[in-house]
Amino acid sequence: MPEYDDSTWDTIDLPHTWNAYDVSDEEPGYWRGIGWYRRHFRVDNKFAGKRIVLEFEGVNQTANVWLNGTFEGTHKGGYTGFSFEISPRFGEDNVLTVEVNNLFDSTVPPTVKTDYSFYGGIYRSVTLLITDPTYVSEMYWTTPAVSQTEADVELHSQVTNQRSRVISLNLNQQILDPDNKLAASVDTPISLGPGETKVITQRCSSLKEPKLWSPATPNLYRIRTLLTEGQRKVDDLDTPLGIRWYKFDPQRGLILNGKRIQVQGTNWHQSYPGMGNAMPKSRQTKDIEAMHDMGVNFWRTSHYPHDVSTMDASDRLGLMVWEELPINKEIGDVDAYTQNVLNMAREMIQRDRNHPSVFVWGIAGEINAPLSVVKKVIKTVADDYRTMDPTRPVGMHAPRGEEIEELVDIVGGGTDAEHLQHPNRPYLDAEYSAALIGRGIYGSGPQSEERGLERHEKYLGELNRQPWKAGGCIWDQVDNDGETYDPVIPHIVSFGMEDIWRIPKEVYYFYQSQWTEKPMMHIVGHWTWPGQEGKMREVRVYSNVENVELLLNGKPLGAGMRRDDTGLRHAPFTWQVRYEPGALRAIATIESQKIEDSRQTAGPAYKIVLTADTDHLISGDLDSLAYLTASVTDENGVIVPGDHSAITFTSYGPGQLLKQSWLGHGTGYTWNAVDGRTRAAFRATSRSGQAVISAYSPGLMTGQMTINVTAPGKPDEMDYQEKFVKDELK
Repeated sequence: MPEYDDSTWDTIDLPHTWNAYDVSDEEPGYWRGIGWYRRHFRVDNKFAGKRIVLEFEGVNQTANVWLNGTFEGTHKGGYTGFSFEISPRFGEDNVLTVEVNNLFDSTVPPTVKTDYSFYGGIYRSVTLLITDPTYVSEMYWTTPAVSQTEADVELHSQVTNQRSRVISLNLNQQILDPDNKLAASVDTPISLGPGETKVITQRCSSLKEPKLWSPATPNLYRIRTLLTEGQRKVDDLDTPLGIRWYKFDPQRGLILNGKRIQVQGTNWHQSYPGMGNAMPKSRQTKDIEAMHDMGVNFWRTSHYPHDVSTMDASDRLGLMVWEELPINKEIGDVDAYTQNVLNMAREMIQRDRNHPSVFVWGIAGEINAPLSVVKKVIKTVADDYRTMDPTRPVGMHAPRGEEIEELVDIVGGGTDAEHLQHPNRPYLDAEYSAALIGRGIYGSGPQSEERGLERHEKYLGELNRQPWKAGGCIWDQVDNDGETYDPVIPHIVSFGMEDIWRIPKEVYYFYQSQWTEKPMMHIVGHWTWPGQEGKMREVRVYSNVENVELLLNGKPLGAGMRRDDTGLRHAPFTWQVRYEPGALRAIATIESQKIEDSRQTAGPAYKIVLTADTDHLISGDLDSLAYLTASVTDENGVIVPGDHSAITFTSYGPGQLLKQSWLGHGTGYTWNAVDGRTRAAFRATSRSGQAVISAYSPGLMTGQMTINVTAPGKPDEMDYQEKFVKDELK
């Protein structure tokens, strides 16, 4: 009811979830139910007669939408976008109402899953799109022929005329190369009757010497689509284009642009402390960049389509993507379930088939249903994938049986015996969970850093000995929240290469030493072992250079030893060193450039050192965030290993600290460091000026830093501080 009084409702910003905290708190379970959102808005009179579309990027998991009391429709599925063409009132108040339901529904995948959380809410962006009544309703590209010397590009467009008259148009497509130079152009005249839609295929043949897209050379072309009526621009859009060709070969793995490329993959879940899955696009982009820095060239969107910003980042950085739907665990009414999946498949493919980074349309797998049901669902979905996009293969993790494996193009797994039995079947390890690892836990125990390294070294070495397999994807990139998991930190699934705050574990650097070309060096662990003086300790160093020397308190300990039977590209260097406190340094010289890493023995905890990944945020931009690292250090600034001090964050001035949940502290601004470090997120608000953030713990010197929150034309709201200080000093 538009007249309903919503003045007492909470004011929130998108993205939003109502489960940001209760997955990680002390109370068992997390809330699943129904939440209501309302938005009052105006559409200017100048847009009367235009086409108005309401676009949702993600609502978990069932949404019912009303505008001014009129029901617009229902959408089921929490991980794909949807839209409604609406008829708002112009120049006056409109009331948009959205009912969101994240209750269990056996016909909406995912159904039951224990290692990630079913957050509720409008957790991705919502946009009001305004176009001419005549518009390009769809445009996608294919590359039917590509080689090193030339490429053919086909452009498939759909143009719709909602006007009540015949209209004569011209559809112009320009292909701009990575240097923004015109590579090709094609024009097609179109005549459309009232309410008519036409499909147009245009071909740009023989682009000479194409700049190919690959992880090493992520060259992005751009397609500029322009629809005109005479001299009047009717519609336009820009679309990324990556020119490449590839196949998954049963004997040689992935062949990209004519050469074999090893899949160096990972999996990733969307969640962050204090945000749940309502992560801003900037955070998701940072996560993709961290994968890239680790050496990842391929990732799987476990177990659902992620925000479109991750696809944009993958295009730009050169990460290949296995994008999948959450078809796993239990299946309810088969017909209803299948129809919901097909709707999600259409939405996923229409959104992302223009991203050159997408290589595989995937199915999550691990389905708990009778074989006949599994076969029906998988065959229907795989066939639908191929109908909508025959240019990409279909993959599935853990098909669980020969009859299911036959339905897909790439099997997510595979042993040597299976390869011998099915030599014409491509395999790729879609996930391998080698170890649960607690960051900062040392001593070779079950969840220690050392045990995790041992298992990941072994797994990757074995994978490298299987050239017929395309490669593998680690489970997984970052620790994520999971209500039923308590292996290291309660409610945290700790398989990650990074912890929940994106602080790298030792294993992150192991993969970096195997998968990157830029010279790197990393000493495993710390050098603070009180009571161990005079005892022998192994020092382990990961590096992608050939020779590394170790020094202890300036005394050379010689070059490190490397085993040659590991199957690894760069086996770790090791030394046996008699422990004495002081400075440990690993040094190498490559092409006259010196690279090194060091560890210093820490003294007692003395202070908190507060740093951030940026010192400037954009006022008014809710996507602008800084991530603050609080380190517990000794008097000299050396991080104290094993420290778990409770740290309280405070701020004044513009900007907003984001709360987190932590056992023993509830939800708020206090939580414990893990191995001497933790992080807090700080978001820009509409205010401007200099923000001061502090990190406090009893008995330690408080850490403090400043962040400028500014925007062009906005005054500094904190300029009174200087006057205040001068007055006080007088």
